[in-house]
Amino acid sequence: MLCTENNIGDKSQVIYNTRGQDEMNAPRDIAPIAEDNPEPTDGSMTLKRRLIQAAVIGSGLIWASDIIYKIVNDVSYVNRERCILYKSLPRIGFVVFEYFFETLVIVFVGIFLAVLLSRWFLRFQRFYPRNPVTAFLSASVIPVCACALIPLLSAMKGKMKFATTMSFVLTAPLLSPYILVLSFSVLGFTYGMLRIASAFILVMITAFILGYLQRNDVSLEPAGAGGGCAQTCGAQEGDVYLETFKIFKGLLLPLLIGGAIGVLLEYLGPRAFLLNGRAGRGVPGVLAWILIGAPLYFCNGAEVLFLRPLVNHGLPLGTAIGFSMTSTTICATSIAMLLKIIGSRLTVALVACVVLISLALALVVNAML
Repeated sequence: MLCTENNIGDKSQVIYNTRGQDEMNAPRDIAPIAEDNPEPTDGSMTLKRRLIQAAVIGSGLIWASDIIYKIVNDVSYVNRERCILYKSLPRIGFVVFEYFFETLVIVFVGIFLAVLLSRWFLRFQRFYPRNPVTAFLSASVIPVCACALIPLLSAMKGKMKFATTMSFVLTAPLLSPYILVLSFSVLGFTYGMLRIASAFILVMITAFILGYLQRNDVSLEPAGAGGGCAQTCGAQEGDVYLETFKIFKGLLLPLLIGGAIGVLLEYLGPRAFLLNGRAGRGVPGVLAWILIGAPLYFCNGAEVLFLRPLVNHGLPLGTAIGFSMTSTTICATSIAMLLKIIGSRLTVALVACVVLISLALALVVNAML
């Protein structure tokens, strides 16, 4: 027993001496790691996080209140004169509110949700949409507009195949339980079924073309399956609010540019043209509706309510379908964000696909009905 104790003591001494020698030989500029004492929290960073958190909560409440108010009072683009803000503000003030303040609120909340969704995907990879078709099905139950979902492209870079992500992003503004209920109840069974079929064709073709064009872009490729935690855990370790603010700050300039374009379009008079149901006939008329609808700001089924009196007074159903495709899939603000996130080449391809496929679908439906 005494010998064992001595041996233990000797070993302890050797270990001690070895550690002491290692500490003497260690570089002087390397500070010891304090394993039990975490680094102190930066007060300014904590304050910044709290302010962002408050902004996210406030923006969410404003957005939810706006949606509830419009639903209860049946306010949409076609009768927005009934809105209390429209009555209280001069026209320029109301238009600026729509294209700047309201859009910034929606995008800010959308970025936060996109960051949360991307982290959920990382934790539960078995629930990933595996292809554009499953992405189409899963996105059709999410009630958000393009401006709220496009930030998902930034948060999900490298997590899924690009075509699958694009299918998810393009589908959500076109279809949701609320939009489908509006479509079938307001414009009828034929319009509702045509909207579902047209959305599927538009999304599948566009996602395939964009996936083909993007195949050489490494920055948007999905991470390798065998990469391990090192490729994915970093995104989970960062603070969700700070990451939200970082993405929002990067998109702020495109958002302001898109908002300015939207305000300009409001004063060019396309609304007067759209309110004339007889203007949607023939190839030039259909093309005009589709081109005007592309940059306009419609979401949450607003274009369905807008189209209701026009369809009832003779607007061709194919023209209505084409307008629904372009006016909800993209808008001036979403195009500005896409330029920032996926680049000019893919953005131009996406807009061209949406416009041309919507035009073809509208002409085919008009010819059949």
